[in-house]
Amino acid sequence: MKTTYVITFILILFTNIVYPNWIPRKENNKSANICDKLDEYVNSPYSEEQFLKYSDIKACYELTSYNKTKAIQVIETVKEYFKGFYALLDQAKENPNPGFALRPIDLISELDLVLKNNYSYEYQFIYDVASLIEEMRDGHTKLRSDVYYKYTFDQGLSMYSVIKKDGTQQIKVFNDVKEPSNVDCQVIDIDDRPAIDVIIEFARDHTFFSRDLSARFNSALASLAFGNGDFSIAGQLFTYRDQLPKTPSISYTLNCNGKISKITREWQVPIENVQYESPYISGTSVGNATLIFDAFIARFYILQDFGVVLISTEDIINSSWDLEYHFLSNIVAGFKLFADKGIKKIILDLSNNGGGNIFIGNYINKLLFPNIQNFPLDYKVNDISIPFIKEISRIKKGIGNIFHYKSFLSIKTKASFDIVNDFIGNNIYTRGGVQVRYTSKAFHNDTTNYVGTFKLPKPPKFPWTEKDIVILTNGLCLSTCAIITQRLAEINVPTIAVGGFPNTRFSFAQYAVGDVSSSAEIQSLLELKNINSSLVSKLSLPSNLTLQFTLAEAYSIKNPNEVMDYAYRPADYQLYYDERSARDPSCLWIQAAEYFGK
Repeated sequence: MKTTYVITFILILFTNIVYPNWIPRKENNKSANICDKLDEYVNSPYSEEQFLKYSDIKACYELTSYNKTKAIQVIETVKEYFKGFYALLDQAKENPNPGFALRPIDLISELDLVLKNNYSYEYQFIYDVASLIEEMRDGHTKLRSDVYYKYTFDQGLSMYSVIKKDGTQQIKVFNDVKEPSNVDCQVIDIDDRPAIDVIIEFARDHTFFSRDLSARFNSALASLAFGNGDFSIAGQLFTYRDQLPKTPSISYTLNCNGKISKITREWQVPIENVQYESPYISGTSVGNATLIFDAFIARFYILQDFGVVLISTEDIINSSWDLEYHFLSNIVAGFKLFADKGIKKIILDLSNNGGGNIFIGNYINKLLFPNIQNFPLDYKVNDISIPFIKEISRIKKGIGNIFHYKSFLSIKTKASFDIVNDFIGNNIYTRGGVQVRYTSKAFHNDTTNYVGTFKLPKPPKFPWTEKDIVILTNGLCLSTCAIITQRLAEINVPTIAVGGFPNTRFSFAQYAVGDVSSSAEIQSLLELKNINSSLVSKLSLPSNLTLQFTLAEAYSIKNPNEVMDYAYRPADYQLYYDERSARDPSCLWIQAAEYFGK
């Protein structure tokens, strides 16, 4: 059985929607449940609807009243999952590095406090629990509901931030599918408050893709991302939300070439999406950069006398071994093409890269630097996790599963653990003032987990050193992407972060662990033969809820006792977007090239 060590953050958000005139609904069945009607509007091939109304979705959600008995069951189950598996639970109680924008949080105690609130509707409770968990600012860890996260709310408007020559920061319209003439107008106010303050507040309190506020600020706004073989708008969480917004609309005060106007945008759920097209990007070029090889999850460009590798993800569609082999072979071919053409310097652009398969991240690192060592990791050990480790480890075909001891190599011997108890170990560390037990530190056993499944050709030895490579991200380089960038940074590859706030260096990547599980995955393991029935009861969430959580701590190679998730690592250098570079990444590549060898 193969379990992929993977988490892909969904950063590609298609915010460019067609908004035709509202088409009146045919209310044939007046007694039909509004939720059923919404499903019909979305799924029926005969539906004339182009978008769903905020008021209808709110009415649907309000059909289910708050039930405190059910709420208590949810809270107790969530607590059991966190106590049993969440590797960062106790460290979150500590005062964070000043570079991070988060507070110490005793999650178990604060989950209990949620039950003291009064709610009218179930969705309000679910949102409060989910929002509390997101205060960990751990993009691997979240609660989602199939019912209350079913729709995404959009305004047809996306914004971005520019730094002017005088150092001032402005919020501007990136794209407006309703009124294209608003593009590049300055957004002065949002709901009659300064726009920059509103965006910062939203990024601070309602986003969780980084512990660094600058990166979260970037995620609240629009930027270009490469993925699925094309470019699209990513982020824009301020006007593209997965929770029902508290108000049905937002107002924006714009300055368009000195003309002040005010627009109001209602929240709607579009049924169909339309791809954004930058005027500077084509199938064969980005600005002045020429595409020389397309590896689908990565593209290889030549710009002036240097190369650019644009890596969009480390995720593989449907976890197909054939595709994985194909993509990795193509990545090797792309770098070989660079070498054959005499490219001496390379920019690795991993902006808006949500991560994916850990093996692919490790493979790219070793492709460029064959002797590089992966980040070691460990798991929580307690009465909840041990039965899963022992039971999975009995299954020979379970190798590759995140609980199987043969899926790992001891950092002491660099070999597989001889017995499961050697992996479980007896290692106790202080986290948040509490003594916590963890497994023996280990590396992923890439040979057992992956290489045995398919054999990649041995890549050539490439000529580049750490002085010939520069890393560029917008801070939203997450999970496996962080495994690549943060590991290369530890061998002195320069890093550049774009965006954020003026003269404020910020984190270029986050969450360099990649080992993630969920209640859905654990649920399937509860059927194993020797899993105690009391565990089954403790870990059974309602089927429409999914809890996802970080399963391991990853440790720095350079500073062996440093837990990567809580290590503040700002980029070496900072760049800013302007009206052109926000839509033409090649402008940023030219600026980044100035930092080769620094």
